[in-house]
Amino acid sequence: MKKLHDWARRRHGAALMVGAAWLALGPVVSAVADEPPSRSRRQREESRQSSEEVDPADDTFGMERLFVPRWRLTDGPQVRAAFRDVVKDASAATVSIECDGKRLALGGIISPDGWVVTKATPLCGKLTAVLADGHKLPATTVAESGEHDLALLKLDAAKLPALDLTAAGASPPVGSWLASVGRSKDPVAVGVVSVPPRVIPAQAGILGVQLDEEKPLIVQVFPDSAAEEAGVEPEDLIMSVNGQKTSSREKLREVIGSFNPGDEVELLVDRAGEQVTLHATLSGDFPGLPMGRSEFQNNLGGKLSVRRFGFPLAFQHDTVLRPADCGGPVVDVEGRVVGFNIARAGRTESYALPVDAVQGVLTELMKEHLLVKQNSPEAEAAEKLEQELGEPAANAAPAAKSAARPKAVSTP
Repeated sequence: MKKLHDWARRRHGAALMVGAAWLALGPVVSAVADEPPSRSRRQREESRQSSEEVDPADDTFGMERLFVPRWRLTDGPQVRAAFRDVVKDASAATVSIECDGKRLALGGIISPDGWVVTKATPLCGKLTAVLADGHKLPATTVAESGEHDLALLKLDAAKLPALDLTAAGASPPVGSWLASVGRSKDPVAVGVVSVPPRVIPAQAGILGVQLDEEKPLIVQVFPDSAAEEAGVEPEDLIMSVNGQKTSSREKLREVIGSFNPGDEVELLVDRAGEQVTLHATLSGDFPGLPMGRSEFQNNLGGKLSVRRFGFPLAFQHDTVLRPADCGGPVVDVEGRVVGFNIARAGRTESYALPVDAVQGVLTELMKEHLLVKQNSPEAEAAEKLEQELGEPAANAAPAAKSAARPKAVSTP
């Protein structure tokens, strides 16, 4: 009996030790179980951290100072706070771009007299630029590059802090740290360069209609398609797209396929003998078809940019961005502007246009603007900005174009 009693006491002690160890390791177990976090939790946290009125670095971390999930090692407030001095100058020259009161992109001030560069495709309606200090100014779109998805805006302001686009030399090497700049004192996200500058292939945009066998006549408009949102109706005859005549079914498919998802196109439609002009923003997926496996996995981390294809030159980094965080500057560990975020393309795949390529595009956009506005009061300021930007570097992107390069597609 005594041996049985001793055995039971030892088992009880072992159970207490296991229980104590479990309590001590509880935070670790929960941290491990949190890798990766649920999508809803991640979205809630991203929403909280993206609020520009709240500084995430001032939060109380508690046990997270000791037990941090791996997915937050390069995306958490602690890391972003470490880059506060790095983004200090650039954040003062970064703005939020709002369309009809909703923030859809970031942008960078490139001249003290109110010139701003940003991502083009999200822009719509009434534009407002929110400065780092919270002041709001109306913004006017001066010129756009459809090929690079860049827009040049003008604010009615003077003596604004501006980005230095000449400080960095070549594009950042693979493995180097980057900080994506926002309006707050900490970067919106931090990441590492994963792929050097390269051409990002185009993808054909989709209108989402069924056509007649010969004519560019709409037989059916699919639900939740770009065509439905634009107001296209069955029996509409599409006469032209962005001024390009579409005399046949094949020509319409070819022209639509020359644009990327996210591009807005103007449709001239013959509707029962009356000409109607419609505007459609092309999609990347045919409505009603399920996502492929790779696309499903890419979307697990949150929404992707609609326009994330067809860039002449861009480097890739693993920063986790929201689409609304694109359009703003990216700096290296020295605080030098090395590029502008142009798209979130995957779960850990973001694209940035190299700064020298952006300079080349801006120079071309400014020349285009000067040709149109030769006698306007803005001409002198625009010419001054062009001189400040200088000639594009040897590895800069080609001249800006109003649309992407043509590419055939089987289904509009």
